[in-house]
Amino acid sequence: MDKAQIYPKSFLTSLLSKSWNRARSVLINAGLTDRGPAAGQKKARFSALSVFTAPYRVLELILKRFVIPFIDKLPVHRLFRLRERYLLTKSNKLRLRYVSASLLCGAAALMAVFALPTEPVTMDWPQSDVVASSDDISDEETYRTLTGQVSRGMRLASEAIKKPLFPMRETLEIGTGDTMSGVLEAAGLSGSEAYKVVQALSEHYDPRTVKPGQEIEVNYKSEGEDERSFKSLVMKVDPVKSVLVEKTDDETFTSELQEKELVKREYAYSTDIETSLYGSAARAGIPPQIIAEMIRIYSWNVDFQRDIRSGDKIEVLYEVQETEDGDYARYGEVLYANLSVGGTPVPIYRYEMKDGRVDYFQPDGFSVRKTLMKTPVDGARLSSGFGMRKHPVLGYNKMHKGLDFAAPTGTPIYAAGDGVVEYAGRFSSYGNYVRIRHNSKLKTAYAHMHKFASGVSVGKRVNQGDVIGYIGTTGRSTGPHLHYEVHVNNSQVNPRSVDLPTGEQLTGEEKKKFEGVMASLNQQYAALSKGLKFAGGLH
Repeated sequence: MDKAQIYPKSFLTSLLSKSWNRARSVLINAGLTDRGPAAGQKKARFSALSVFTAPYRVLELILKRFVIPFIDKLPVHRLFRLRERYLLTKSNKLRLRYVSASLLCGAAALMAVFALPTEPVTMDWPQSDVVASSDDISDEETYRTLTGQVSRGMRLASEAIKKPLFPMRETLEIGTGDTMSGVLEAAGLSGSEAYKVVQALSEHYDPRTVKPGQEIEVNYKSEGEDERSFKSLVMKVDPVKSVLVEKTDDETFTSELQEKELVKREYAYSTDIETSLYGSAARAGIPPQIIAEMIRIYSWNVDFQRDIRSGDKIEVLYEVQETEDGDYARYGEVLYANLSVGGTPVPIYRYEMKDGRVDYFQPDGFSVRKTLMKTPVDGARLSSGFGMRKHPVLGYNKMHKGLDFAAPTGTPIYAAGDGVVEYAGRFSSYGNYVRIRHNSKLKTAYAHMHKFASGVSVGKRVNQGDVIGYIGTTGRSTGPHLHYEVHVNNSQVNPRSVDLPTGEQLTGEEKKKFEGVMASLNQQYAALSKGLKFAGGLH
């Protein structure tokens, strides 16, 4: 029988019988019960034997009634092979380790039962006006009343801190391909409400121009525990302007354009020019827009492609328009700048004259504005000079009667001076061509344009620095560039060697007023830049 296989039903039945006998014999040997003459009599008293063997009785009942019939229907013996010797000794008795484990489990269960409190737990509750303290009320009734009050208080407290199902304020973001009405409907507005909101918004802002990333703040009002309705919408158009849409009590939608007040603040920076003007200025914190404006001002007498060298320096004082809470709105004017050109400082000051005209002047009172700009395009490279050269298309030597500035297609071209457009259109091998008459003797021409600027036509008056077209490669050209000519008495001359008159000069009372403005700007720059020296020479 030692090697015989044990099948579920017979095994569990024999196991229960042997386990019971073994447990009983262990308890008798331990002296937990007696084997005297009264051992066979039924006793009413609670003996130690019944305490420790009760779990076996319960387990026997559960196994015989539920477990054995269920296992008998399953082919458990095919899943694993359990042998009798694993559980029983050679004398056909249950091994002691299983008896010990069962006794420990029974003892633990018994201790858990006796550890339960036999009397209700009492608490010292604070007195409440809601609960009567009369001697006629029993302890049990008082306990029930207090318990009810505490439960009600906890329920009210939980309801007080319970968050609403929907937030009363929500920030929506326009995604790629979204529409204003679609985003509003996705947030819970009806189609009719979304349409009316967009319609009211369109009075101050075109919803069709909305861009991905635009944020919309929607406010709601509560209509019950789990309901809300649209109250208002705020959309920020720019740092200064925002549109408010509100729903009134009579179910109409109104919109209002809100604008923040702007204040002017001044900023001052200085830096050395290492590799490029733009790169050095950006590292010093000077905005690109301010650098572009400085280039425009200085381009009347500075060639930024050839005159600026590594080691030159720059100082600038400029305005920024901001909201009262410090948000940037737009850049203002350059008030003062000092650019070192080849080691020579060239300070300029913004000054408004008595007749309302505004210009930039040097300390001697002369305007930096010349009759013509030296370079009518920003960021261009001089690719060909004035004089004889081998023509890149024709292949033979030919007089080049202008300057070529190479730059990417679409780069803006500026009018070199004030004047009237004399010609604008296709012109022979020049391609798209513009010619401006500045006075009776002086003209400038611009060739190979990609296209003309809007509004440029014959007879149109332009100002110095106005965009008249964009660099291209039309006509007889091998790549995008500007062919620039200066005509004096209808003859092409070298733009770099022509003697051009200077601009306006301040005199008399105007000169004294300008000197006062110049001193004030010097003090302002010194204060903002923490006492840096300037104007008379760069530090």
